[in-house]
Amino acid sequence: MKLDLEKGYISVDDVNINISKLNKVGLVNIDFKNIKMTFAYSYDEDYFFMDNDYVSSYRHYNEDYFFMYSDSVSYKELIKEIAGNRKDMRQKLFQYQMDFGVERALWKQLLRYTCNKYEIDIREYSDAWQEEDKLKISEDYFSSFFGRRWLYPRKVNSIKDAYDLLSSVLPQNFSVTRRNFLKKKVEDELKVFTDICGNNLENREKYLEKLEMINGSSLDKWTASKEELQSLRAKLQGFIQEGIFDVKSSSNIQWFFDYCIDYVCVRVSKLNEMALYQQYGSISDLKIRLRENINRLGFMELLDLYKEYKEKENLLCSKARHAGMKLNEFPYGEYIDIYRLGSILISDKMNQINRNKAKNKFIPQDLLDEALIFYYDTESAKEADSIRSNEKYAWDKQSGNKGEEKVDYALKWLDKSYIQIEKKSNDKVGNKCIFIKNDNFIDEKQEYDHLIVSNKGVFNIETKNYTGKLVIDQYGNWIRKKDREEEGIKNPLQQIRQHEKILMSFLPENCKIISIICIANDKAIIEGSENCPIPIIKSDMLVEFIENYYEDQVKISDSQVKQCINAIYNHMV
Repeated sequence: MKLDLEKGYISVDDVNINISKLNKVGLVNIDFKNIKMTFAYSYDEDYFFMDNDYVSSYRHYNEDYFFMYSDSVSYKELIKEIAGNRKDMRQKLFQYQMDFGVERALWKQLLRYTCNKYEIDIREYSDAWQEEDKLKISEDYFSSFFGRRWLYPRKVNSIKDAYDLLSSVLPQNFSVTRRNFLKKKVEDELKVFTDICGNNLENREKYLEKLEMINGSSLDKWTASKEELQSLRAKLQGFIQEGIFDVKSSSNIQWFFDYCIDYVCVRVSKLNEMALYQQYGSISDLKIRLRENINRLGFMELLDLYKEYKEKENLLCSKARHAGMKLNEFPYGEYIDIYRLGSILISDKMNQINRNKAKNKFIPQDLLDEALIFYYDTESAKEADSIRSNEKYAWDKQSGNKGEEKVDYALKWLDKSYIQIEKKSNDKVGNKCIFIKNDNFIDEKQEYDHLIVSNKGVFNIETKNYTGKLVIDQYGNWIRKKDREEEGIKNPLQQIRQHEKILMSFLPENCKIISIICIANDKAIIEGSENCPIPIIKSDMLVEFIENYYEDQVKISDSQVKQCINAIYNHMV
């Protein structure tokens, strides 16, 4: 017999006795053909049926009795005698004809087992052909099987042990039995630890050393150890609450588990972190990479990146749940946020690019602020936005610098009578540039790409390093087309006019400002340049345009050229 209180059963052979339905146990003695035996039995009154003859009466169905024996030799002899002495057996059955108690149930099961074993027709035990007898074939002994199960006695090692065990789980004894059972079960489980660490679990480091030796660097093994320790601690805490374990006496055990679980959790986190690092990279690198991609990629490329981030977010959430971790718990929390909040920044950038504002995706401000603070490692969204703006400026400047370098090379071939203004200012990322400001005109400085001073006037060159196809429509809209993707870009006309006004505020009145938009990328295609009031020139034609520029206007003198140069340098900041 096996007691399993956690599942609520006592198992005997292939039969499970439901403890919750058990309400009576006992011993019954029988004597048949000088064979004496004692059976233990269990009984529950869960099942009954109505007698067809007497509607108001109920009788219990005999299959609710379950019998056990320990003397195999006597049991075999008993079954053999029942098979060979049908008249005596018939008399025994007749004796309990009107008694629906334990004896009748036992003889019924013995009869059915005998007939099954020796292949006897059960009806041969009835007296249906003898009018003077009342043991008819219609008796319950001989009726076809009906009920939940067809039971017969099962072998156990000891009748006394079986009786004691069954008695221990009766309702009136169950609480004490359960208490002792669970306490013994926990003590058996704790033996693994006490054998290593001592009875009071004082040498906890020995257990951790053993775990290190067994688990090594296996994440799966450390996770299994974590789950095992957490399960035992939870079980122990439950027993303490029930009073099965005394709080004071179990304090060392709780302290041991708390200490070991903390250690194992750290090992699991570190191994998880290492696995995530190997697969995805470091958190700081991932942040920098996305910040660079947001500045570099176009709308459709960002859309693909957004989908990739959402897929990785869902995958990591699934992994975290599988590992039994909360989604905000280290280390999964940070990696999940990389993709969760990264997708927010990607959406925000796509909204900025999208010309059809009606199709923009709504992003709650608090969620955008959270993404900015996380990705830029700042205390406030305002500070993060400032860093983002500077990075965008630096990226654009980097792209622009490549174009400016190309223009610088082209301008080297200008006639020496054309004087190029040196870049003596520093922009906010430390690059050399031209910043000009006239406080008497406006309290704002302007950045110039290139300034060339000659007798023809001052050439103000605004450099753009566009790729793909640039289209300027009749309404002055600038549209960049690349990889089947259209993107509206800022018309530089306003910026150039501001540059002109600053220069005109301090240069001689007769000094003409000649503004040029120079496209540095030779592969760029320009369509609709006639819709722009400022000449748009490719860098390879820039020198040709400047040297052949002519308008019917009085040239400025050489002294005025020097005056213009000095004025520009004097207003450079």
